[in-house]
Amino acid sequence: MNSVEFTTKIDHGVIRLPKEYGEFDNSTAHVVITVESSEDKTEKKKKLFAAIKKMQEADIFRHIEDPVEWQRKLRDEWE
Repeated sequence: MNSVEFTTKIDHGVIRLPKEYGEFDNSTAHVVITVESSEDKTEKKKKLFAAIKKMQEADIFRHIEDPVEWQRKLRDEWE
């Protein structure tokens, strides 16, 4: 038995598998649905705004003198 977990929308009663799980297409599955309530979303939003506010107060980018140059250096690391 294989198990996978992912988040998706239920569209008119249809659950679509993400492309990376194509191997399970046309299979029989045991489905357990956990629905995120609007309270959960509201709480997540509050936590996100609190984290952003904390980052603003910490002023984590204050050492950057030239933002464009800083971004170029970051991009060079990926090549």
